Amino acid sequence: MDEALKMGFGIAEKGALSVRMCKEAINVAEEMSLSEGLRFERRSFHALFASKDQKEGMSAFLNKRKPNFTNE
Repeated sequence: MDEALKMGFGIAEKGALSVRMCKEAINVAEEMSLSEGLRFERRSFHALFASKDQKEGMSAFLNKRKPNFTNE
């Protein structure tokens, strides 16, 4: 249980937008073929890459600081 809580808190620190898209990809995975799933994942990646949170995450990484995600 402790390990599950630790993992949950780690996920909660990530950008909510990306976590939401990951959950969606997992939930629809059973309903799609592999090629459809990969296409869905690619579209999600491109959408997230255009977000302000992606830019904030990259900036925080390069400047060795904790990101301040705004879910935009």
